[in-house]
Amino acid sequence: MQKTSHRLKIGFGGWEHDILSEMFYPRPDLDPTEKLQWYARFFDTVEIRSTFWDDTLTAQDAHRWLEAVADNPGFLFLPKLHGSFTHRNLIRPGLVRQTRALLQELAGRDKLGALLVQLPYAFTNTSAARFHVVRLAELFRGFPLHFEFRHQSWNFPGLLNFLADSGAAPVSADLPRIRQFMPFTTGIVGERAYLRLHGRNEKGWLLNGLDTRYDYLYNARELQELRRRIEGISPSCKRVFVIFNTTTGGKAAANAFQLLSMVRGGTPIRVPATILHAFPLLREFAGDHIEEPLPFHPPGYRAAM
Repeated sequence: MQKTSHRLKIGFGGWEHDILSEMFYPRPDLDPTEKLQWYARFFDTVEIRSTFWDDTLTAQDAHRWLEAVADNPGFLFLPKLHGSFTHRNLIRPGLVRQTRALLQELAGRDKLGALLVQLPYAFTNTSAARFHVVRLAELFRGFPLHFEFRHQSWNFPGLLNFLADSGAAPVSADLPRIRQFMPFTTGIVGERAYLRLHGRNEKGWLLNGLDTRYDYLYNARELQELRRRIEGISPSCKRVFVIFNTTTGGKAAANAFQLLSMVRGGTPIRVPATILHAFPLLREFAGDHIEEPLPFHPPGYRAAM
């Protein structure tokens, strides 16, 4: 696995994207557990996207994820709260219990980084919305909870105190510079910082298509800007999660490798041979550290998607 620091965890949003089978994983026919096993050789954290879409996932699924990353003792998961809580404002007691059991399975093995609560642009700062935030924080109290707000109305001076009083923390989201989007700030509550990098493809976001929205490759200047932001986070912050969500075309993977090298002072990092065909620019970061495929011996797995 890559070594950055105990504090800094870099990864990207989800390990099951189809495009990654073509340019990141060593074979196109790997099952989800084999993919996660390979992913954890290079990165120390990942967002679990399936928990946002799939309301059938249980603690048993979490147990299988834990088995897949067993060779990386520093690996931490970032589950995304199911969309019924965040995009439909529904509280389903059965799903609350099921989600808490899944989170407890990860937390019990010290593998839970944070629970991501990503709220849509339409979720504006109203009294009803604030009540819903407080309610979610109560339901998942005891777990590290990070809220991502996208509408500018949440950019008010008391936001950090509001979240702290609820036992939660913010997500610092890098979004295109579009009117009424939240600005990219790195406010911190408690001992964790969570940066989500969605890219700066203004046209793609205005078109509102998922593939175009996240079609963005951060350039070297922008990555250096991100590195400085990370280095500027207070030393009192014990965990810094940096997630690239620019998954279209596998660009998140390429940028994650680049940033890994930058935060290590430009030293060579291990890069899988497969991704070099799609992103030859990574050769300058890999040097001779090109990882060839190895055989897999994964545990059994129930597809989560």
